[in-house]
Amino acid sequence: MRMARILKWDKTYEYRAWPGPEDTLAATIRRDFQSQQMEDRTDDYLLPVGLSALTFLPKIRAGKKFEIKQRIRTDAAVEIWRRIFSEKFPLNLNVQPVLEAVYPSATLTEGALDTPGRLVRMLMPHAFFCRVRKTRLSLRKGACKAEITEIEALGKETMTVALECRKLSPVADYLLAQGSPLLPNIDYGTWLRAQIKRRSSIGLVDDRRWPP
Repeated sequence: MRMARILKWDKTYEYRAWPGPEDTLAATIRRDFQSQQMEDRTDDYLLPVGLSALTFLPKIRAGKKFEIKQRIRTDAAVEIWRRIFSEKFPLNLNVQPVLEAVYPSATLTEGALDTPGRLVRMLMPHAFFCRVRKTRLSLRKGACKAEITEIEALGKETMTVALECRKLSPVADYLLAQGSPLLPNIDYGTWLRAQIKRRSSIGLVDDRRWPP
């Protein structure tokens, strides 16, 4: 596979939690970090159907850019991710080896890289389509970034908070200072798949592979 030639090594150490109303993590981050920017954004996640691709997290960011991250390992409560593709539409053909790795049963069709809609149509039925509407507050403390995001996805409204840094120690040290037990580290892909399974179990989902 020629995929390694085009990977952009962009490694980050990440922790993402989904606190409930009684959890204090979001308030603690607001206190300890400096607010930077608030944005409203809609991202479309194209989760690979195959179990072999669970470590990949592809999305169309704000209808303009196609991004794929890959979880490469876990260090205690922190996950290590790398961004393997990030490009605005229309996409270059250099994405083809990446698509073949993430969606091995998909076949590239003419014009599929030109627009988000065409890419989505090409990837069906090889992906679960999940539209996530976000109101995202970004914060920073030294080298460590944080976010507090209100989301709406798959009929559910909730909040997620995250820490991210290019080095392990700022994230690990901050989490250590919070004491235990920590909320579990659950990335967007894992959370979305759990919601798909939940909705399917109660008959609310026919086939989440197709966009609304």
